[in-house]
Order: sequence, then structure tokens, then C-alpha cells
Amino acid sequence: MGVPHVTSFCCCFGLEMGAKVVAYLHLLISVCLVVVCSVYASKFGELAGTAEDVGDHVYTTFHAVAVGVAVVSTGHVLLAATLLYGVYKRSTSALRAWVWVMCVLWMLALLGVLVNCAMTGFTGSGSDIFLAFLEGLLFFSILAYCILSVNSYYLMLKSCEDMEGPHNTPY
Repeated sequence: MGVPHVTSFCCCFGLEMGAKVVAYLHLLISVCLVVVCSVYASKFGELAGTAEDVGDHVYTTFHAVAVGVAVVSTGHVLLAATLLYGVYKRSTSALRAWVWVMCVLWMLALLGVLVNCAMTGFTGSGSDIFLAFLEGLLFFSILAYCILSVNSYYLMLKSCEDMEGPHNTPY
């Protein structure tokens, strides 16, 4: 049984165009998160340690979370740049690196959500829990499809490289 693959991206796009769409969306979302979290980190950083922060340390906690998300998002900007490089240069090693890193991050995020649910329990009404489940299912499914599409593009490029074979040199 081989690695699962798709033959085209959604809306009848080819795999190369689909990989470009994934790369640009990844870059756009990551840059937006870096900017937004940097703005919030500076705003909460000003309020951390003030009289309003005494007792519950809400602003200090928000500042730490905003800085952490900005750093992680910066890593995602680098990942998106790697994917863009791999798509435009047709670099199978860059595409493969992106696929492996995103698979690991996808599994760690899913594991984190499951562990968090197990540790804190479910709070809220049944409909809130169901909507959160549907949102999570939609997010992880779309992300898995994007990874699968880029991996399929990698497989297509790799098969084209294998078809070229070694160069013949006359003796």
C-alpha cells in the first residue's frame, strides 16, 4: 500500500497551483499572526506589573502568550517561505521538509488538544462542546488536505525526476 495522494487540488486546480495557494495562505496567515500578536504583546507588556495586574496577573499571562504565539508564527513564516521556495524552484527536498515538519506539527497540535481536553474536562453546554468539536474537525481536516496536496505535488515532481534517469555519456 502506497502513500495516499490526490491528482488535483480543489476547484480543478493542478497540484502546482494548489501548492502555491497553500504556500501563500500559510504565509499570509503566519504574517498576520506575527503582526497581531506583536501588537498585543506590546500592549499587554505595558500593563504587566502595574496595579491592574496585581493579584491575578492576567496581563502578564496574556503578554507571555502573545510573545509565544508571535515566536511560533515566525517559525511558520519560515516554513511558508520554504514551501514557496520548493514550489517555485521545484525543489523536492524543500517540499519534503515542509511536509514532514507540518505532519509533526499537525500531530502535536492534535495531541495537545486531546491532552488539554482530558486534563481540564469539558466545560460548557452540549451544543458548545459539539460546535467546538466541529470547528476542530474542520480545521484539522483542511490542514490534512493541504499537507496531502503538497505531498502529492512532491510525489509528482519526484516521479518526473526518476523518469529522467542518469545521463548517458559516450565513451
